[in-house]
Amino acid sequence: MVQLVKDYIPLNKYSRSGLKLKAKRGIVLHYTASPGASAKNISKYFASLANQKSSDGDKGRYASAHFSVDRTTIYYSLPDDELAYHCGSKTYTKQALQLLGSYPNNSTVGIEMCIEKDGSIHEDTFNQVVDLAVYLIEQRGFPEVFFTHKEVVGWKECPLPWIKHPEEYERFKQKVHQRLYPMQDQAVTEDEEDMDKVLAYAEWAWNELDKYIGDAYNDQIIHEWTWVEKVRKRKLTYGELLMLKVLIDERRRKGIQGQGQSS
Repeated sequence: MVQLVKDYIPLNKYSRSGLKLKAKRGIVLHYTASPGASAKNISKYFASLANQKSSDGDKGRYASAHFSVDRTTIYYSLPDDELAYHCGSKTYTKQALQLLGSYPNNSTVGIEMCIEKDGSIHEDTFNQVVDLAVYLIEQRGFPEVFFTHKEVVGWKECPLPWIKHPEEYERFKQKVHQRLYPMQDQAVTEDEEDMDKVLAYAEWAWNELDKYIGDAYNDQIIHEWTWVEKVRKRKLTYGELLMLKVLIDERRRKGIQGQGQSS
């Protein structure tokens, strides 16, 4: 059972409106952008926004997230069935509008990941966020649908460590999925050592894979040209192919689902 430190923000205009979510459609990942700050400090910062003194022409700062996570602690700042001000924007990505609705704060839970003094996300923090995501999906009714803040709004480089290293974001999603479906994962990866081996494919199979990965890149499903290069240089491993297939299939599935979803 995930351990949460309940530290609810008092009802106020700027960080806890008390409004209920209209739906549970996804989990949004953020980072604190405050090197060395603890989860407790982030939670207290959100609470402090209630004390703002707005003046004429100054609307004040609206900000909050449901959870703040560091190496050792998960702070629970407002109920996960309430709206938090974690991904508000004047514009949203097409994918976010399709899957989350016209105002994603109404349908998502927000998680702030604390960063180390060097700007990295510690492995212990990473694992705590995995635990929290599994809890939200298994116990709180959220779907296994993840967005970075950037994937919601398009313009903000958040969480920056995962924007710089997208493989970490993919590792996070894989780890959550493995926790949710352990037997399925065991069946797919019976021999984990094989995952690090380069694909033993015939030439025609490499050509088919080249088309599959190339189409995903051209359709902007994946954005790293290095994956196309790995296929063309015949250096892609079994593990990398499994990760890419999960990623590509999930993103194409999101696009299909989004076409029929109302806001």
